[in-house]
Formats: sequence, C-alpha cells, structure tokens
Amino acid sequence: MLTRRGLLAAAPLAVFTAAFPKATAAVPSTPLRFGIITDVHHDLVPDGVARVTAFADAMTAGKVDFVCQLGDFCTPKPANRPFLAAFERFAGDRYHVLGNHDMDGGFTREKTVAFFGMPGRYYSFEKAGVRFVVLDGNDPGGKTKGYKRFIGKYQLDWFAKELATAAGPVVVLVHQPFDDQPFEAIENHAEVRAVLKAANAKGPKVAAVFSGHHHMNYVQKIDDVPHVQVNSASYYYLGAHSHMSYDAETHKKYPVLAGTCPYKDALWAVVTIDQTQGKLTIEGKSTEWLGGSPWDVGAKETAHDPKMVQPMISPQEFAVARANRK
Repeated sequence: MLTRRGLLAAAPLAVFTAAFPKATAAVPSTPLRFGIITDVHHDLVPDGVARVTAFADAMTAGKVDFVCQLGDFCTPKPANRPFLAAFERFAGDRYHVLGNHDMDGGFTREKTVAFFGMPGRYYSFEKAGVRFVVLDGNDPGGKTKGYKRFIGKYQLDWFAKELATAAGPVVVLVHQPFDDQPFEAIENHAEVRAVLKAANAKGPKVAAVFSGHHHMNYVQKIDDVPHVQVNSASYYYLGAHSHMSYDAETHKKYPVLAGTCPYKDALWAVVTIDQTQGKLTIEGKSTEWLGGSPWDVGAKETAHDPKMVQPMISPQEFAVARANRK
C-alpha cells in the first residue's frame, strides 16, 4: 500500500526536498511555529473536551504563533459550545478546516462555518511571509454516494489564483487528502494535484500539504510536494469490527466507539517553518493504544497497515529547496 510514489511512514526522521524561495533580507529571521490537530470527533468520543483542552494548553505553553484543526471537529449544535471553548483556550489566532463529519445531522456547511467563526468554506491567510491556503473537500460532485470528496471548478480556479499570487512559500490545509493512496482521497485528486504542479512549474513554491481524514500516520511525496497525513487526535477507525475499549455505559452512549481503537492520549503536532535555514520540521506526539491495537482486538481487514496505523505522529524534517523566484 502506498508504495508507488514514495510513501514514508513512521520513520524517525524523514528528509524531503520541499518548497521555499531563497532566503533574502525580507525573509523573517524568527521561525514560524504552529500547532495542528485533526479528527477529534467530539460527537463520537467521550473525552473530546479533555483532548482539545490538553492541546490548547500545550500550544499556549509552547508559545506557538497560531493553531489549526483539520476537520471532523464537531457539529455546530449549542451543546458543543463548551468543546469549541476548550479549543479557544488558546488565545492566539485559530484556524479551522471543514471535515465531512462536521455537517453530520443535516447541518449545512454554511452553518458550520458560522459556528467555527471561519471566514468562508475555503480561504487563505498569511503568516510571516507564508501563505496558508485552506480548502474545502466537501463540494458537490464526483460519483461517491454519501459523504462528498470533491473540489469543484470554482474552488479549483480560486486555488490556482491563490498559488499564482503568493509571493512566498505556500502551505495547503485540507481535510480529505488528495495524495495517491488507494481509498477515500478527494475524487478529482488528479485535477487538484495538477494545480500544484502548475504552480511549481517555474520553481518550487508549494512547501507541503497537510490533511487528516484517514486517522493514519504517513507522508507521501508526489511531484516533489510532501503530502502529510496528520493522525487523528482520538482513534483509528476499524469499521465493521466490534469490540469494547471502554465500559459498557460509555459504549452505549457512544456506539461508534465499538468500531475504533482509541488512543490513550490526544495526538497533535507542532510544525516549524524556518525560512532562513530552509527547513520545515514536524514534532509529533506519540501515545499508546487504549484497549488494544487493531491486531490485539482481532481486526482482520487488510486496510490495517502497521506502517501507517500507529498511535503516533512521526517527527519529520523537510529540507527546503532554495530556489529563486521572479
């Protein structure tokens, strides 16, 4: 699985050529640091508030410049305001990405955008000379029934303009991956990757793509761009297999838990972009399985690849290409 284009999963340190312009006097001398978390699934787990509180407090103590969550956070119902408030314990800038489960229960994307306080379903922002582009992978389109995994033409055109007008490096944030793994990527992933390839045609520009959705731990390099799959903060999803990791009362209240292998502690990562040194590094957390791994509990599905299914986010370092851009 994931070998055709260079998968690297759970390595102690991965070094890729990534994408930054050559350091100049205008490049910030202080590294940019941000916290990233994804797939908490507050509506499906008993301890979402505790997991996000731990993240927010750690990011405050670490004095990161901002934080972001990559989707499958919570639905926009009043009962989830305490969970959102836990994320907002971090007093600095906070950014959100729409996940497919954030509209569960019939909520619209617009309702979730308003609940999170997002500027739109997709948008961009600038930090220390780096442009961050947030995509919405839930557009109508494609052949998949149920949850959509698609980016429509209007958004793709906007994406291309964002990349073309960025003066410095670009980092892409999205929930559903558009890498080359064999299941549940954005359906028109080839079209999305073509936009990246065109942006890099005159020299490296896109530094990395960060996504969630799969609850796995891997990095895949495609057309010289690292696609980083950020592991879930909460669990790995088994699907049809059923077992108990919590007490009976908790499983009754949260029935989806029976098809998961939870992580004992919340997972997250801190990303550092140092344009002077030409490096992008990821410091990821690791923990233990709560109630056993997929193999411990007897899950037999072939999708459970031990190279990617781990209670951790691997540390990574991307060696950035110092290319002149005009």
